[in-house]
Amino acid sequence: MNAAMRAGWDDATLVGELLGRAREADDAIAVVDLAGARTTRRGQLVADALALAGRFERAGLRAGDVASIQLPNRYETVVVAIAALRLGLIVNPLLPSYRVHELDFVFRKAAPRLVVTPDRYRGHDHAAMIAGLRGTLPADGLHLVVPCGEDDARPEAFLDSLRAEPPTRVDRPSASAPSELIFTSGTESTPKGILHSEQTTQAGVRAMRDALGLAAGDVVWMPSPVGHSTGFNFGLRLALSLGLPLVLQDRWDATTAIDLIRAQTGRVYTLAATTFLQDLVDALAKRREALPQLDRFCCGGAPVPPELVAAADTHGLRVLRLYGSTEALVVSCHRPGTPLAERMASDGAALPHVEIRLAEDGEVLVHSPQTALGYFGDPERTRETFGAGGWVRSGDLGRIDPSGALAIVGRKKEILIRGGLNIAPREIEESLLAFPEIERCAVIGLPDERLGERVCACVVLAPGASLELATAVERLRAAGLATYKLPQDWRVVDALPTTASGKVQKHRLRAMVVPGARR
Repeated sequence: MNAAMRAGWDDATLVGELLGRAREADDAIAVVDLAGARTTRRGQLVADALALAGRFERAGLRAGDVASIQLPNRYETVVVAIAALRLGLIVNPLLPSYRVHELDFVFRKAAPRLVVTPDRYRGHDHAAMIAGLRGTLPADGLHLVVPCGEDDARPEAFLDSLRAEPPTRVDRPSASAPSELIFTSGTESTPKGILHSEQTTQAGVRAMRDALGLAAGDVVWMPSPVGHSTGFNFGLRLALSLGLPLVLQDRWDATTAIDLIRAQTGRVYTLAATTFLQDLVDALAKRREALPQLDRFCCGGAPVPPELVAAADTHGLRVLRLYGSTEALVVSCHRPGTPLAERMASDGAALPHVEIRLAEDGEVLVHSPQTALGYFGDPERTRETFGAGGWVRSGDLGRIDPSGALAIVGRKKEILIRGGLNIAPREIEESLLAFPEIERCAVIGLPDERLGERVCACVVLAPGASLELATAVERLRAAGLATYKLPQDWRVVDALPTTASGKVQKHRLRAMVVPGARR
């Protein structure tokens, strides 16, 4: 590994940072959740996490085992994650919206020896779902069910049971060992399992701290799911590593968010997708209010319209556009003092110790100490993406202005981004092609003012067949596809435009569906 990467590394781990801060001030606020109704101190978080780590150790879990955690933005999720990291497990955060379709792939690929889910959450029986997937899990695996209750009720039994457990006394895990595994949709139908260490992820935390000037007294508000890289690394991990209060919002509602932010005593930071920003600005405009306390809203994961950045500014909300990926974490970001015109026009300058250059075709290449270790169990895709000298091929097209600021102008990848979540069109296409009524299909993204993109399925039906959107969605849902991947638009076409080799030309298809549209 070269000197540029090593410069951003040290031996710090999230657990080590948390334990050290708890020794300094165990009564400091660690986590606020349940719409602000529950506050937990550092000392209690450490005690709960060490007790749970002890339970995991006595159950036979060992360093290097994968722990799949599918829990909402609650205090219990933080406890489970810290406990797993304390034991040296590889934490695999999963979105609560994942269903059988997504989990079956993850479990077969990662073979987690620990799976942690709610009993029921938002009307879905997670315990029963995992029971139906037991055949894909190791025979000696452990399924821990965490009571989450409905309507944000707080069940006491899980936390009370932890407090009767003796704490773990295992050795401190190495910062260079794999510690985090996050699956995200790729250009192919099968998701990519992206593997990070404490060295790579903690380098990302320190780079954001330095770029944004985060300091004691600041607050981390996180509405993004902690089952995703954004919420886990730049919400949970960042807050606890830097000793800042972590305010978790479970159910998204802009009015609740405004109240949560106003209840904090310090400056507020977050990293969230455009959808969250749009809803906040709309709510503030409706109430004719300002929110200057939220002075660092880092926004990325989907295009951020310049006019939205300007609208937020009129309500005292400072938006800092950024660019990143699960492979390289945050690559570029505007600094708090950047003028509005610059924040509207680009995705910011490279973070400390991060290098950005453009390939001949305009593809963004990244060199960074935050770079992932590779793709889990996938050496071929690892070689394709993580190139010689540590440069990561992003698959995104960009330009760099004379000041060094990066602007993303397009994507080489066939990924749709809906509400900040990546969707692989081929995954949906393969599911649709299983329907007897459909001969051919292609899934494209259409512009959506709130979510960035919406999923549009363009289908060629068999002679004499008919199929409506509602029926197709019902079948896809029954097949276990996550709700955010379900099509919102449906177009029946006579034929799909193709190349001579038969590859669908999605740019032409998009122009057919929305005349004049470009991708």
